[in-house]
Amino acid sequence: MSHLGLTIGWQLALAVVVPVLLAVIILTAEARGPLAAPIQSSKGIVTPYFNVVAILFSLYAALLASDAWEKDVHARRLVSDEANSAQLIAHTAKAMDVEASVVPKLRAYLESSGSEMDRGTMIAAARARTEQAFAELVTTIVREPRLDPSSRALLVSETRDMMKARDDRAHLADDGTLPLKRLVLVLFGALTQVALMLVHVGGPRRAMRVSVGLFTVAFSVSLAFAAIFDSPFQNFIPHEPRASLGNVLSSLKP
Repeated sequence: MSHLGLTIGWQLALAVVVPVLLAVIILTAEARGPLAAPIQSSKGIVTPYFNVVAILFSLYAALLASDAWEKDVHARRLVSDEANSAQLIAHTAKAMDVEASVVPKLRAYLESSGSEMDRGTMIAAARARTEQAFAELVTTIVREPRLDPSSRALLVSETRDMMKARDDRAHLADDGTLPLKRLVLVLFGALTQVALMLVHVGGPRRAMRVSVGLFTVAFSVSLAFAAIFDSPFQNFIPHEPRASLGNVLSSLKP
């Protein structure tokens, strides 16, 4: 389930390695090689140049951090909404005396939906099973002869709310923009490293290396934060939605 097929361990490793590697390449290019002479001759670049690039990096990193934090909160709310809707369906079915026909279909849905995020699960097949279980649940409600039209409409509405929460959760877990967002962060980070190097050209190399090194640490922390918080179902709530839906499942009569 990790993006680009990478586990969180590999993502964190890359968050450290990529900024450090970029810093080494930039500092080496300034000290020796075919680019050293042109770089060392570019004296006179003033600090505001660095400030503009650094501000761009800071704003984008802050935007990613805010987005990742909101994503974690949203993921927890969607899991809770799905579980609460399932519980409401069970209570409504019991109150309308159709528990015997509705609850077994609801159990099948919960078992399938709860296992979608499990490691090693074939996601496409698991989601197909969930959608099939949802269709069977709705069909059972629609065909239940003991339900009057208003009661049937209420149960169908509750079922749709449950499925919407599940669909939104799946969409959140499948966020395909993460690699691009991190690539842009790497680009801004690299530009800031270059800017820091350029404003120190002509001065002590030690000051240059310290400045680039300190920023590289902040660069790595930003990438690591994005790797951790941008994938809540893999990192902070890997037990969901199985745990919440499992609690509802255990409360239903077999």
